[in-house]
Amino acid sequence: MPQNPFGGKQPIGVIYNTSMDRPDAALALAELYGFEGKRESKMGAVCVNGAGLNTAIFCDMVYRFYTLGPARNGNQSLPVGLAAVDPLPPDAAMIKAAYERKNEKGEQRYAHSVSRLSDTSLAEAILRNGVIFNAEAAVVLSAPATYLAKSLDLLGTKDLYKARVKRLVVVDSGAPQADVPAIRKVLAEWPTPIFFCGKEVGEAVPFPGASIDKDFAWAAAHPVVDAYRAYKTMPYDAPSYDLAAAHYAVHPDSGFFQLSEGGTVSVGEDGRMKFSAGGGNVRSLTVDSSKKSQIIQAFVEIASAKPIEPQQRFRRPTDAAAADAKEKPAVTPTGVKK
Repeated sequence: MPQNPFGGKQPIGVIYNTSMDRPDAALALAELYGFEGKRESKMGAVCVNGAGLNTAIFCDMVYRFYTLGPARNGNQSLPVGLAAVDPLPPDAAMIKAAYERKNEKGEQRYAHSVSRLSDTSLAEAILRNGVIFNAEAAVVLSAPATYLAKSLDLLGTKDLYKARVKRLVVVDSGAPQADVPAIRKVLAEWPTPIFFCGKEVGEAVPFPGASIDKDFAWAAAHPVVDAYRAYKTMPYDAPSYDLAAAHYAVHPDSGFFQLSEGGTVSVGEDGRMKFSAGGGNVRSLTVDSSKKSQIIQAFVEIASAKPIEPQQRFRRPTDAAAADAKEKPAVTPTGVKK
């Protein structure tokens, strides 16, 4: 099982399955990297489904933006997953602003290591691997469920999810699910608790557009800000669908959300999801109306947080090394032994 090199409990890993076609999705990435900077969670994996290569590149740009110092190797961070269908779906228009932004030399403004399809990971594999490399995990589904459903059929994966995934948060933004059989399969076969984040949750706590100018001003250029501005004419407040789901995935005990009794989510032939209380293993989130201002402020603070330098790893000396150090005489700056 993965260990925490700094001691103590390892932060929960979040596996984010996204189409990245709304501003709240871009903000959710910023939020999750903000949590990672505070060591409240870590980004287990990002998997793009329902969008194209430039969306995977955008997700990698955001990762690189929040990763100070040298890029991590494959043992420290998993590549972005991409559902490689032919032809690839179109990318959301908001992605273009960050992807095409240039610096003073005419080069792409944001660094990225994903440039071609072969730089991404197989979608169903990255979803599973994101769980493998974390002692505890949470999964946020805000995309067609195709590859999360496929991951359930990989050998041993259901047992893996049962052992390590603490919660699956399913996002409903009001848009129909594109793969009805897949989302029905996930809802029927998922082996751990499921939480339904309906569209009324995100609509109740919209992200304030004014924060984009005010709270992100520390960055002369920011890929998430570029995407937010490009989505539609400013100023506007964006429903916090994925922000709310990601926050609950990391902090289910925040007190921001109330839970229904157990129930079920039905999926119509048109892909619309509906929660019904009673007789099931799915619980629906609702916003505590007395805490709306507090919730919005929490979203703003964590999504707009600056990247944090990674902690240095120090190996604790072995008993033998410590004893050897005691035997060696100390040397002063003048070279005189004590």
